[in-house]
Amino acid sequence: MADSLVLTGVKDVKKHTGTEMLLTRPKRGGDTHSLKEWWKVGPNKCYVMCTVFDVTTAAGTVKLALDTKGESSRVRIDHDGSFNFAFYNVGEISRAALFTDAYELIEHYVFPSISGGKVMTVTPPGGASRPSGGGSPPPPPATTVGTVTITGESAPSDGTTETYSVGISGDAGNLTYAWSVDESGTLSGSSTGATVNIDWSGTDASIVTCVVTSGDANVTDSPATGTLGGVTPATVSSSSSSGGSSSSGGGY
Repeated sequence: MADSLVLTGVKDVKKHTGTEMLLTRPKRGGDTHSLKEWWKVGPNKCYVMCTVFDVTTAAGTVKLALDTKGESSRVRIDHDGSFNFAFYNVGEISRAALFTDAYELIEHYVFPSISGGKVMTVTPPGGASRPSGGGSPPPPPATTVGTVTITGESAPSDGTTETYSVGISGDAGNLTYAWSVDESGTLSGSSTGATVNIDWSGTDASIVTCVVTSGDANVTDSPATGTLGGVTPATVSSSSSSGGSSSSGGGY
C-alpha cells in the first residue's frame, strides 16, 4: 500500500490519502516531541521540537520525525508502503529522521534549506534497520457464500430438457459447483458450472440440488447447499384426430 499527506504547521494534516501515517502527540501533552539532535555525533546534543508520525505496515512500525518550526512549516510526504519517503514543497523545515519504534535512528534527511538542492538521505554508521516483516500480514477479510438459490422450471414437461441456474447472496469468490437431481431428472452435460441442463423423463416429484464451494482463504460458510424441491414433470397430453368420410352407397 501507499500513503500521502500534507502537513502544515506542527499538527495540521490535510489531503491524507491512506492510513499508514498517523500523527502522534507526546504523553506529556502538547503537539510536538522533544528529541535529541540526531544529525550530531557525540554526547553534547541539544533537544529539538519535532512533529512525529507513526508509520505502520504489516512489517511493523517506524517513527518519522520532522523539525517543524511552527505555523509556517509545510511539507508533502509520500510513503511507498515499504518505509521509503519522498518530500515535496518543503518550507520552514530543515531536517527529518526515520527511527525504529524504540527511537533507534535508521536514517535522516537534509532538506533544501540546508542542502541547497535536492533532499539528501544520510545513513549513519551502525544505523538501525527498517522492519522487515517480523509479524504476519493481516488475514484477508472474511467472505460468505450465504444463501444458495436455484432458479428454473418447477413444472417441466415430461420428455423435455430444462436449464437451471444457481446464485449466492454472499460475497465469496473462487466458486465451484456440484449439481445433482433425483427421481425423474437426469443431468445432461457438465454438472460443475453455475448452470446445468436436466433431462426430464417420468412424472415423479424431484429435487434439484447444488453444492457451492468457495476457495477463498477466509470464507466462513463453505460449502453451502441449495435445493429446488417439488419439481414435478407433467405428462404431455397428445391428441390425435383422424379425418375422412365414409359413405354407404345406395344404388342408383
